[in-house]
Amino acid sequence: MKISLDSNVFADQDFIDWLQERKDQLDIYLSVICALETFHWYNLRGISQELFEKDLEALGATIHDFNFSKIYQISANAKKAILPFKHHARDFIIVTQAIMRQSKLITFNLKHFGWLGKDNVLAPEDLVIALECSG
Repeated sequence: MKISLDSNVFADQDFIDWLQERKDQLDIYLSVICALETFHWYNLRGISQELFEKDLEALGATIHDFNFSKIYQISANAKKAILPFKHHARDFIIVTQAIMRQSKLITFNLKHFGWLGKDNVLAPEDLVIALECSG
């Protein structure tokens, strides 16, 4: 299963540990914004760059890059949603990169991504249930 993580899931260390244990069952992606937000969160708490890199390596995570086609798609998605771009630009970047990877977005902030539909966004606990029930 392909998944893209929102940065807020990194606040739940038990979930991150669970993902690390199941990384062989998942293709895990992070948008460049998610990686930046997560590292900044680590950095503000005095958690080292080395531990951040080790955590991402333990997930086997791939970080999305930017290109013009993604920029154009981010704008198109922002036009579809009811959230104001000014306040939710990061959300649009994260979700667009998930869509372009054809992965499910994993987030605690379901209300910001409701416009995607239930098949494209899951709360972490819903991913745990889905993966545990399928295997």
